[in-house]
Amino acid sequence: MKRESAPSRITSVGSSCALLWSAGTAAAIAQTTAPPEAPATLNAFDFNFVGQANVGAPFQVDSGRLAETKATSAAIRSYAHLMVTTHIPVVDALNVILKQKSIIPSSTLTR
Repeated sequence: MKRESAPSRITSVGSSCALLWSAGTAAAIAQTTAPPEAPATLNAFDFNFVGQANVGAPFQVDSGRLAETKATSAAIRSYAHLMVTTHIPVVDALNVILKQKSIIPSSTLTR
């Protein structure tokens, strides 16, 4: 059995994550009505995006931090560090925008 190189495995994992993210985005777009708790200033798509970002990003940061300490290869630790360092500023920027617009995001995802 031929072993894949670390960069090849990282690329495969990254591609899988991108496919999962796009599937989630497609599901959010498919929703046509806003949930009852949606603020009047956000449409259904934006409301779902903010909810997914607020629930998903902390998980991705925590997973990245865990992988930084537990991964056995330098390539995976490097990718984990990239996840942490790129997700934190995005979450912070989103929270600044939400605060400026006085929007309180949902803490749960809708179906």
